[in-house]
Amino acid sequence: MLDFRSIAKHALEIHADKTALVVNAEAISYENFDQLIDRHAACLKAHQLSKGDRVALMSCNNQDLAALFFAVWRIGCIAVPLNHLYKAPEVEYALKRCNVRLAIIQDQIAAGLAGRFKCPECTEYCYTFDNAIEEVGSPWRERVFETNEIAFKADPPKGGEPAVIFFTSGSTSKPKGVIHTAQSIIDTGESRAATMNLKDDDIWILSTQLVHVSASLGSLIPAIIVGGTAVLLERFSSSDWLDSCNKYIPTRSVILPSLLHDILMDTASESIDFSGFRSMECVGDYVTPHLYSAWKQVSDQPLNQVIGMTECEGYAFRHPGEQVKQGSAGRPRLGVEVSIRDSEGSELPAGQVGELCIRSSSMTIGYWEDPEHTQETIRNGWLHSGDQGRIDEDGYIWFVGRFKEIIVKRGANIAPGEVESVLDNHPLISETAVVGTPPGLHGQQVVAFVECEEGKTIDLDSLKQWTTSHIADFKVPDEWIVVDVLPRNAVGKLDRAELHQRVKKLFPGRV
Repeated sequence: MLDFRSIAKHALEIHADKTALVVNAEAISYENFDQLIDRHAACLKAHQLSKGDRVALMSCNNQDLAALFFAVWRIGCIAVPLNHLYKAPEVEYALKRCNVRLAIIQDQIAAGLAGRFKCPECTEYCYTFDNAIEEVGSPWRERVFETNEIAFKADPPKGGEPAVIFFTSGSTSKPKGVIHTAQSIIDTGESRAATMNLKDDDIWILSTQLVHVSASLGSLIPAIIVGGTAVLLERFSSSDWLDSCNKYIPTRSVILPSLLHDILMDTASESIDFSGFRSMECVGDYVTPHLYSAWKQVSDQPLNQVIGMTECEGYAFRHPGEQVKQGSAGRPRLGVEVSIRDSEGSELPAGQVGELCIRSSSMTIGYWEDPEHTQETIRNGWLHSGDQGRIDEDGYIWFVGRFKEIIVKRGANIAPGEVESVLDNHPLISETAVVGTPPGLHGQQVVAFVECEEGKTIDLDSLKQWTTSHIADFKVPDEWIVVDVLPRNAVGKLDRAELHQRVKKLFPGRV
């Protein structure tokens, strides 16, 4: 059963006054956090939401966002967390795609949507946190105060019932809704806790947003299961991270390689004692040899490279006390099977490169109302990742590359097809092709090749500004290349291989 009182039973029964969360220097005990969840749940229930209804949450990290996840689950609904960087068209798409009945959007995000956002008809209620914003919503906390005394019966999701839908970029299409169930969420948390030997004195710094599975399923849930403490940063900055590190003496963090690099390059890091860390996990992107060395130098601990995906959070990493193989993601966590398979689905022997496939009760059950992509990705019980890898003779997993066209920029997945579909709607553009550069320190960069309508020219500064109003900033191309005509292969299809070769010459290798 996915309810805070169930997964936090250890802490609530033994030391309910212990700190569960720290947000903006405010410590929130397990008991007070449970009460906050109840207040939000009562208000949600007052809107006559039914079991399985979808509730969208769009906010940077704070105690209300964390509580709302559990409040949505407490009344049996499905949480739909949305990236705080989404622009109006992306928000509207997600709300329609999941037929969301109620949405709550943080004030500063809502202010950025005002005048551009039209709430879909399916979304009966749309709220901000504190201040009414025209065309977006009225204050949620005001409603919470009004409904504080309403009694309701808890009915959290159980077993294979859907509990959350995370949006992730498809390789050629709009974002897909990845479904995690009560079972997959609990199994992820318990598996991580057991594999990493987590303890109730562990303190996490959550370096990424709860909209990402590494922060929610891979950090917050395990922390609560063992009765630990999670320190939430509303938005990442190296100075805030280092201040929190100095103040709370954390033992664990899950972080993007580029963010850890920023931390270690900050001169303030020179005065921080990192020796208390039991594990520093890097997720979402390539880890350079320099970063391995830099972390080892300041902490005397090996950096732990993690491989995972929204469909199955952190499914492999180095287990405590095991041999360090720099560049490897270690072995599967408990309860996860990983197999290397060829294009026919046959398992390959140790050392051979093929597709990384995963089987676990902690993986997704599929994509929201998308049977085609679900059947394409999950075959015979195995989740086909679209990533290339190999497993060595010791069972260690090595990431090799991606079969898919996904671009990974600072840990965020970007689908070329999604960006192209936006650019192709520009009145001066005939067609575009979007590819990624070879990975660098901060992952890949997004490169757009632009073919204009015949006889037309385009101002790239204006095009970039236009694009920024239609998609999240991190998806906007970093480099723009105008071409007379896009390359085609013998059958007339866009020759992406040729474009990748051009990009490799223009933007060579890793740094």
